[in-house]
Amino acid sequence: MAPAMRSQPMAMLVFIIAVTTPSLQPSAAFSLIPPIFPCIPGLPRIPLLPCVEPPPVKEPTECRSHLMKMMPCAGYLTNSSVMVPPSTCCEGFSQISNDGAAICYCHVVNGDIGQLLPAPMNFATMFSLTDKCSMSFSLEALAQHCDGDGAPPMTLPGPPPSR
Repeated sequence: MAPAMRSQPMAMLVFIIAVTTPSLQPSAAFSLIPPIFPCIPGLPRIPLLPCVEPPPVKEPTECRSHLMKMMPCAGYLTNSSVMVPPSTCCEGFSQISNDGAAICYCHVVNGDIGQLLPAPMNFATMFSLTDKCSMSFSLEALAQHCDGDGAPPMTLPGPPPSR
């Protein structure tokens, strides 16, 4: 085939793309390629390589419902003769951060979770919980970031009394 004949199909393909592309909306043009990479905050978007935006994390408005998932830990946290937390304790403990409510761990660190426990909590046992449950953080490190106003309340305040 002559060189001019080889370039003719390529020229036709370029012409078709040039004619049809302006009629596409920008979002439609980018949706031709499925987004497979996570977007990196602070970096510009790369044209023709869409990225996946993570869903926004909904901050909890109260912590009691999240901390109730730790109730299987009650025996471990209050009874010094219990040496190992049950697996359901570790599952509930890790579920709090999986639910996007890691800020509620502040109520564990400052002792507010004692409102939910049947007996006083042993703080040394509580601080060992992350090791016993193979968590990737420590409550001691978290305690440095728990100020008085950072965590949502344990329970939402009730409605004001009607007159």
